Order: sequence, then structure tokens, then C-alpha cells
Amino acid sequence: MTLITLFALFAEDIVLMTTSVNFDPYFFSGLVVSFILFLLELLLQSCVVDDFKYSFFFWLDFVATFSLVIDIPWLTDMIKYYLDQE
Repeated sequence: MTLITLFALFAEDIVLMTTSVNFDPYFFSGLVVSFILFLLELLLQSCVVDDFKYSFFFWLDFVATFSLVIDIPWLTDMIKYYLDQE
């Protein structure tokens, strides 16, 4: 999870500096995978670790996990589409 955290924090800067637009789908796929892994970690820790659910660290992980949604255009486009339908 440490490597995934480093990927989520720094990969976008590295991708912008070193690759072209053709690499973006692979990068966004990596962000989706990291989002799913962070979500899975949050759910598993809530079930396994005593006193984790609704603690300070739970909310910290929750906000950090869902802040990835903003970085993934596929998800933001889908959210924007459904909000425009109403």
C-alpha cells in the first residue's frame, strides 16, 4: 500500500513530465486500481481493526480515498453526466 500511495501522490507529475497524451489511459487505469485498493483497505480495516470505524483515522482514510475521484476524468465525467440529467 505504500507503493500505491506513492503512485497516487507523485505519478501524475512524473507522467506529465515524461510521457505524451497517449499514455493517459494507462495512468488513469492505474488510478482506478489504486482507488479500488484504497477502498478495499478502508472496508477491511473497518471490519477487522477494533475502534477504527468512525475514528479520526477512518475519516482521514475516507477523505484521502475519495479525493482520488477528482483526479480520474472517467469518474468525474460520469458524475457530471448524471448530475446534468436531473
